[in-house]
Amino acid sequence: MGTVFSEDRGHSDFASDNGFHKLCLTSLQLDFNIDTSRKVEILENVDGLLCRLVDINSVQRAVRVDLAARRVDTAHTLSRDIVHGSNRKPWRQKGTGRARAGTTNSPVWRHGGVVFAPNGQQNHDLKRNKKEHYLAFTSVLTEKAQGGNVIVLTGEKCPSRKTKEFALALKAINADSKKNLLVLADDDVNLLRASANLANVKAVFADNVSVYDVLNANKVIFVKDAIPAPLEDEHEEEAK
Repeated sequence: MGTVFSEDRGHSDFASDNGFHKLCLTSLQLDFNIDTSRKVEILENVDGLLCRLVDINSVQRAVRVDLAARRVDTAHTLSRDIVHGSNRKPWRQKGTGRARAGTTNSPVWRHGGVVFAPNGQQNHDLKRNKKEHYLAFTSVLTEKAQGGNVIVLTGEKCPSRKTKEFALALKAINADSKKNLLVLADDDVNLLRASANLANVKAVFADNVSVYDVLNANKVIFVKDAIPAPLEDEHEEEAK
């Protein structure tokens, strides 16, 4: 996609003073206070995560994998071997005219055990291909970028942990009022604390960001150090 730098003078003084600078990948607006070398460096990092074609099928499968991994198995019912009851034979096998029965714990009986009962240890994880999952991630990121919904904070690290100041900074960079995904580096403790009490911000670390999180957010906010590196082919690495 074409890259055009333009000055963005719409930020408040608070945003400039606290290092919250904006990069929209549609018009590619960068804060004019950042030097050109840093512009090019950040732009190349982000462009490496964009793809030409959005693969809807890969995105759909990646979302299924993400949601399946989030399932919490709280259902736990009693099977016939652990339900409370006696193993005594209710009546003799023959001569009573009744149907034969060996135990009152049978699923056929009232208060008996449950057939194929969930025990809270079910595994719903689905297999995923590494390259396909990366394709899905770059696809949703490309879609967000095409809509101007990707922001990169290129300033220095936030020195404050106060939620009020961070909320003002979000307003200054035109963050979404409902759903924002904040992708942090491993050492962004201040941003993690500052965003903890904001209902419209979900903060995740760069190594834990999922396709579903990016797809579900209206705007994705990257810290500069949290931009993931493009996936390299293992065969190319071996050739090097």
